[in-house]
Amino acid sequence: MDDNKKIRELKGKAEDYKRFGFILLSLSVFMCIGLLVPNEAPLSGNYAEYMMGGTVLSLVTAFIFHRRAMHYRNQLNNEEYGQ
Repeated sequence: MDDNKKIRELKGKAEDYKRFGFILLSLSVFMCIGLLVPNEAPLSGNYAEYMMGGTVLSLVTAFIFHRRAMHYRNQLNNEEYGQ
């Protein structure tokens, strides 16, 4: 029974990290598109720099979440097959 609980927990963590990674990836795509679409309104401050920084930050975080999901997926495979 304890093994089933651990397997469910690993599956949940892998799915959550994968979902978070895809959400952050889509967020970064929308922010990048927002920078590329021409805008006639005058920009005040460092709007473009902040948006690019946010895009890069969300891409890096999405990559980290993807790596964590793959780590938990590998643990799950090892747990299920007893390797």
